Amino acid sequence: MSKKRLKNLLPTPEQILQSRSLKFFAPHLGDPRLWQFNRHSLNKAVYIGVLSAFFPLPGQMLLALIGALIFRANVPMALGLTWITNPLTTLPIFYAGYYIGAKIIDVPMISLRLIGRMIADFSLWVLSDGANPFIIHSGKVSLTAFCLGLTILAVISSIICGLTFKGIWRYKTVSSWQKRQRLPTDRPPKL
Repeated sequence: MSKKRLKNLLPTPEQILQSRSLKFFAPHLGDPRLWQFNRHSLNKAVYIGVLSAFFPLPGQMLLALIGALIFRANVPMALGLTWITNPLTTLPIFYAGYYIGAKIIDVPMISLRLIGRMIADFSLWVLSDGANPFIIHSGKVSLTAFCLGLTILAVISSIICGLTFKGIWRYKTVSSWQKRQRLPTDRPPKL
């Protein structure tokens, strides 16, 4: 994917600053390093964005923004990657996280349906007057297994995505450089 296409896919600084929840950070977002499209800034953003995406918080983007500010990573890329966990992928990711945690601490596995119910209850609890799902399902669900599994999944996924991004960037750079080196030399010079 070219830089131009990547820039078109990611939100602009103006779009990010229009968010009500992010206006608090507006004075800190003036640093041009936070908006650069270079290898170092984007690679750090991949690590931060993927890591933040696996946390079961409504504030994943806020977590990614704080990480981008601390490590001077590309803000649009870090925020965009938090959408790895979206309404379609949340259930399988949370199930995999619970599965990993349950296997490590040796607790019984729960059903996919119960995890879906907990996600729905959590959304109601955060957005309106629903009951806390961790209290309702406390006898059936191990919060320790869930948090441990998601943390392990987040760290491993972040490392894999960061190294993959680094490898792809290096491959594109080397192949572009090699193409420039193979240009025909029999053309007359431009005047």
